[in-house]
Amino acid sequence: MNRDLNGILKLVTVVVLLSCLFSIAAGQDPQGSIKVTSEPSGAQVYLDGEMFVGPLSTTPTTIKAPPGPHTIKLSLVGYQDWSTTVQVTANETSEVHATLDPVPTPTPTPTPTPTPPATGSISVTSSPTGASIGLDGQWWGMLYKTPDTLKDVKPGPHTIELSLDGYPDWSASVDVKAGETAYVHHDFPAPTPTPTVKPTTGSIKVTSSPSGASISLDGEYKGTTTLTITDVSPGKHTIKLSYEGCEDRSTSVQVTAGDTSYVSMTLSCPRPPKTGYIRVTSLPSRAQVRLDGAYKGTTAITISGVSPGWHRLKLSRSGYHSQSPDVDVSAGSTSYVDVTLDPVNSPSSISVTSSPSGAYIDLDGDYTGAITPKTISGVLPGAHIIRLRYSGYYDWSTTVNVASGNTAYVYGALTVISSQTPGSISVTSSPSGAYIKSLDGISYNGVLKTHCTIPNINPGTHVIELTLAGYEDWSTSVGVNPGETATVSATLVPKQTPTTGTITVSSEPSGANVYLDNA
Repeated sequence: MNRDLNGILKLVTVVVLLSCLFSIAAGQDPQGSIKVTSEPSGAQVYLDGEMFVGPLSTTPTTIKAPPGPHTIKLSLVGYQDWSTTVQVTANETSEVHATLDPVPTPTPTPTPTPTPPATGSISVTSSPTGASIGLDGQWWGMLYKTPDTLKDVKPGPHTIELSLDGYPDWSASVDVKAGETAYVHHDFPAPTPTPTVKPTTGSIKVTSSPSGASISLDGEYKGTTTLTITDVSPGKHTIKLSYEGCEDRSTSVQVTAGDTSYVSMTLSCPRPPKTGYIRVTSLPSRAQVRLDGAYKGTTAITISGVSPGWHRLKLSRSGYHSQSPDVDVSAGSTSYVDVTLDPVNSPSSISVTSSPSGAYIDLDGDYTGAITPKTISGVLPGAHIIRLRYSGYYDWSTTVNVASGNTAYVYGALTVISSQTPGSISVTSSPSGAYIKSLDGISYNGVLKTHCTIPNINPGTHVIELTLAGYEDWSTSVGVNPGETATVSATLVPKQTPTTGTITVSSEPSGANVYLDNA
């Protein structure tokens, strides 16, 4: 029986082996397959994170995989990645189909519309270069010379002026548009050569100790030392020097055409001087100089015969802000004042209206030639006084501050003149002799001094301002009744006397080292 069982087992083993051999011969494979398609086709296929390479690596394709779960991922440019999990069975084909979604297109951010510029520019050139540039009658001295571009110019018509030493001045109109640059060019004509002329006169340079002595040439006053007198006819002349507290001295000098003769004298000064001097210089030069309201000339200048004490100077030049420094003068001494004037940046304007309209417009005490409503152009930046006058109405005034390049607006409501009798204001001060600087903002230009009475004042409240060199300005309000005299009494406060001074040093040539007290 055991022999039969062993035979049976051998037979079964043979059958199993033959079955395996027949299975292998039939081509059976323990792996499965995955058929992958997509819409659109051409997507790159990844199996469990691994990318296939070759002609069958993109959809549609069929790939082999061992039995079990697998991850299929598809990737195509312009579309979002897609993935899924698929179960693989041996000797079977699983199918995977994907519909790919396009990558969303980002919404573009709108570009903001730029704000158009409100001003334009003017490019100014000339041949030769270096000409000073003026715009609408306003000059800026050394700031603007050709070639240059004037920026922030308001749109509209403008006038460009050019000035160059040795050539005739030139002007032209130009229209400026916002956001654009207008171009102006001028060729100065070649200057006519000046024929050589043999000199017919000579010069005399006069110096003295002490300096600042008055000079007379043949009895005619010429100025103060040190001074070079030009256009003197050839021959013998008499020079006389005078200085307060010193004895006069005269000498003869021979003048030759085309030459400079020199005179230097030391004066004997037994008497103490009673007056002093003020030496005034400025940057730029040629600024007009007024001393206590009286015109004295242009810088550089030495003012002689000045009484001791505080005095007020005023320096002004077109295109620059005026300055009014105070200076303390001592008898027999020279006080030095050096002022740097600030250029005016841009011309401004004031728009004036009134009720009733048609009133005459005064600017800083001067009639402008205009009536309301009117815009006054070409006004320098700073504080200005506007006064309105209309027959049958009280004068109206106000102070307005104008910014550089801007327009200030003024409206005046005029009051009908009543039958009330005008009054007056009696003004006194300690010390006396103070100037009435202004009344209700209207300048009196140094005409009235205390003690005085200002007549024909309309009833009501008024503002009066006093000024005196060496003292702080003073102001107050005062009420005036019809037919009565109001009283104003001012006690002025002295300015502090400076404890230091300045020394102006120049040389020819410039650039020399300067030592003070050997330091």
